[in-house]
Amino acid sequence: MTGLLQRPKTHVGLFSYASGHAAVPHPADRRRVCSARGAEAALSGVLRFGFSSLLLCMLGESVPAQAEQTLVSVSGVTIQSGLDIGGSAFHLPHINFGSGSYAPRASGGYTRHANTTYGELYGKPMLKGEWKTGWGFDIIGSASAIGATTLGDGDAEQVSQTSGTPRSVYLEEAYAGIRVPVRLVGGHQVFTVQGGRQAFAVDDGFLIGKGTYSSGERGAWWYAPRFAFSGPGVIKLEGDPIRADVFMLESNSDNDIDRGFDRPKTSFVGFDVTWFANKAGGHGASVYADRAAYVTLTYFHVRDADTSAHYDYSTRADRNGMNVAALSWGGRVLPVKAMGISRNFTVYGNFVSEQNSHPGNGYQGVSAYGMYFEPGYTFSMLPWTPHVFYRYTRFGGGKNAKGGVKHNYDTFFLYDGKRYTYGGYWPGEIVGMYLAPLSDLEDHQIDLTVIPPVHLIRPGDQVKLGLHFYDLSLIHVTGMGLRNTGRHVSDELDASVEYTLDENTSAALAGGAAFAGPAGRALSKAGVPGGQPMPRIGHHAGVVEAYFYKHF
Repeated sequence: MTGLLQRPKTHVGLFSYASGHAAVPHPADRRRVCSARGAEAALSGVLRFGFSSLLLCMLGESVPAQAEQTLVSVSGVTIQSGLDIGGSAFHLPHINFGSGSYAPRASGGYTRHANTTYGELYGKPMLKGEWKTGWGFDIIGSASAIGATTLGDGDAEQVSQTSGTPRSVYLEEAYAGIRVPVRLVGGHQVFTVQGGRQAFAVDDGFLIGKGTYSSGERGAWWYAPRFAFSGPGVIKLEGDPIRADVFMLESNSDNDIDRGFDRPKTSFVGFDVTWFANKAGGHGASVYADRAAYVTLTYFHVRDADTSAHYDYSTRADRNGMNVAALSWGGRVLPVKAMGISRNFTVYGNFVSEQNSHPGNGYQGVSAYGMYFEPGYTFSMLPWTPHVFYRYTRFGGGKNAKGGVKHNYDTFFLYDGKRYTYGGYWPGEIVGMYLAPLSDLEDHQIDLTVIPPVHLIRPGDQVKLGLHFYDLSLIHVTGMGLRNTGRHVSDELDASVEYTLDENTSAALAGGAAFAGPAGRALSKAGVPGGQPMPRIGHHAGVVEAYFYKHF
């Protein structure tokens, strides 16, 4: 049961400004030494003074958006530096419908938190360089590190992965490459070979987007600022309207650092090919957000993956030798002018197939599927420009939790945050974040956002208000090891206020409530560590959370 409920956490703040096809979106991490009591005081101060005080403390004096600072620019050689900082604060009353969150003690046993309060901080200094050689190619490279800490009680998973105020500094990216302009079939393309540790994402990151998991001593579990895969690397061909990648990469896993919660170390090789149409003035070949429409085919083969008993019968079991294929699409796809459909109607989606005939980790093979389908409409003719979408997400599952062929979907390198959606593919800020598995689960989501014509600090900044509803159910309750219970996990309604000063500075405040179904209460009971008294399981849980991001 434990293996089935461990979920790869990849939540990142909404404001990922650098959303390139294989670019690094901003993440978040923490590095700070603080007593638990001091952390609680700091967090309660943030929650008490609210969004406006957080914003003023974060922003300081308003300055225009700017790129990285140039340190050297001579004879075609440019070296730039940058710094990302971010932080988050949370209070979760009646967490996990009353079962609580359990922090392991060094002396053994657990400390139970019925209400969880915690925070995260991170900093990411970075250097990047470019040498325009004048010989028909450029040499590029980048290096960065992330320092992070989690404060207070630690994250609110049923067994907290970041309790005890962990702190760390680890290498993030370290890559070098060659970039060459080429002309194929009469067009203009850019050919790039990039080797080493690097962030890499396909489209919105539903399948490939996160190479490093943030938990345990790494810290910053919710903000999840780490992205980099280890090499060898990636070969990119960026043209218009076709772009493609060939990649051979490996996830960065370390169960000693991550207290046994990490995903299997996975080496994989594959390719993706995208047809896209640019937005006006956009460069969809390298920037995902610049695509008005796209269709992508992705395939990869797992060359090697951990097959230790740690992963037996878990949703992440039996990766070794797996073949994964996906078809994804999105944007304005209907050329119908009536009702503004060609301008305002969008459809996004992704269908993933996972197949493996090699037995391992207790299974005889794998045949699993995951998908989402998301139509949306922007009422551009109305005040406040309302945007509404419905998303159906299905992380496939099977009836048998052990043995036979595994049908439970493995999210692999899921990352969310490359589009406008608060929370991304995590089905809610309460249940989807801390309790529900991302396997054997279906989610009906309805999302409404509006942009009021107000400016808090200067013309050009933006406030966005949102309501986010999630209806979660298990596909097969027996697939999660449960018996004699209904499928419904929960209903959840969250509200958010997002503020963007510019592409380098943003913040948000959110709150919500969740209401348990029979499967939600059963999952809460099942997640209580062995030997602990069973708390009274209730019908509701809540959250208040805030976060900020700043790029220098």
